[in-house]
Amino acid sequence: MTDHERIRETYRSYETGGRDQIWDPRNPGFARLSHDRDIGIRDLLARSLPSRGGAMLDVGCGDGTLVGDAGRRWPDLALTGLDLQPERIEEARANVPGAAFVVGSADALPFEDATFDVVTAITLMSSLPTDRMEIESAREIARVTRPGGWLIWFDLRYDNPNNPAVHGITAERLSMLFAGWLQELRTTTLIPPIARRLGPTTPVVYPILESIPFLRSHLIGRLRCPT
Repeated sequence: MTDHERIRETYRSYETGGRDQIWDPRNPGFARLSHDRDIGIRDLLARSLPSRGGAMLDVGCGDGTLVGDAGRRWPDLALTGLDLQPERIEEARANVPGAAFVVGSADALPFEDATFDVVTAITLMSSLPTDRMEIESAREIARVTRPGGWLIWFDLRYDNPNNPAVHGITAERLSMLFAGWLQELRTTTLIPPIARRLGPTTPVVYPILESIPFLRSHLIGRLRCPT
């Protein structure tokens, strides 16, 4: 089985096995986690995009939610999304008709060198099944990012013992994958299995638990392409 086939099989198993239900936005704890993630990503985009125009690529765009949000906030931004799953790209095209969506893989991006001012990788690398695919995906992201452009990052920093299909990406690993890139990273969001169990106590308990550094499960931030 190829790396691409393994990824597709993982996402099919999420759907058929019901695992995708753990990301239910009606769950108060998960909704708080998602809200904090989205606010952080929007802030990073606002600080990283050119003052006018520009081009953004979302690698692993899914149904186009992030691309659509960016388009509403920055109407003059040229938007592109890429995903390995054709059915997700079909959803994205229906959801965000003003953007360009492409079926493809992060380790072989079908774009010219230095095309994008900003590239987003949101829970992308943690789902790649091999070191080889991680390294090649990082190389491809670097290739299509303009000198001085930014990679916006949000991903796991811990392995998930309940899901061997994902793995943590540490700041040290990022330094290896994107050698020479300026890093601005911080930890964020409460460990999801804890967050999902908070229920109606979420408004009070979530910020208390998230203030404890080792309970923050993700890294968020940006990396700048060398000029």
